[in-house]
Amino acid sequence: MSDSPPPYQPPLRGRLSEMILRVLAAIGLVAVLGFGAYLLALTTGERRAPAKVEAKGAKQVFAVAAVNPLHGTNLTEILIATDGSITRGDGSYSRASADERNVILLDKASGANRKLLPDNARQIVERIYLPAAAGASSDENVQLVDAAGNKVDPPLAYYLLRVGAGGNAEDVLVGDLASGRQAFVLTGIDGVDKVWMQSPTRVALLLRQNRKLVYRAIDIPTLKVVVAHPVEID
Repeated sequence: MSDSPPPYQPPLRGRLSEMILRVLAAIGLVAVLGFGAYLLALTTGERRAPAKVEAKGAKQVFAVAAVNPLHGTNLTEILIATDGSITRGDGSYSRASADERNVILLDKASGANRKLLPDNARQIVERIYLPAAAGASSDENVQLVDAAGNKVDPPLAYYLLRVGAGGNAEDVLVGDLASGRQAFVLTGIDGVDKVWMQSPTRVALLLRQNRKLVYRAIDIPTLKVVVAHPVEID
């Protein structure tokens, strides 16, 4: 018969405390794993995927790349791109690499809408919206002073779309947001380097055509080129 004492058993309260700590640790691990899965979903594009749309009788599927209000107007721009061309940026989908094919202008009050291009066959190189204010440009806005003396951004009034025309050529579509009047005023150019408002009704462009640098001014009410000058570089 042995006189050795029985193995030590912790008090019941101690064992319960240990069990509770283990359960809490397990719950915490599950929460961490769940949050990690959520972050993974954000980075792999499982949330906020672009909505797919399909034109009548078309075999190609397109996507709504962006929906943007146009400042100072009742219109919203709906940008249509080829499906699969939109890549994820920091926390949202980026338009930088989207293959843009059309723009739909939607009247927020009535629901009336119009396409700027007749179909989705050609790629949009650049979209530019400008106010009827001299000095505004494609990369710099101007501000006006209201009756109370506050500086305000003028409402957008016009748009220019640079549209691919085969090879490296481009056509330039110019239009009026309010009336919907538009026309391809320039065709077969090499590219556009700068766009600015020369006056409230005239837009000017520095562009390249036939490998020459040229200046063009367009009268928007008539949608015609009214000034054309070469820009000599030598």
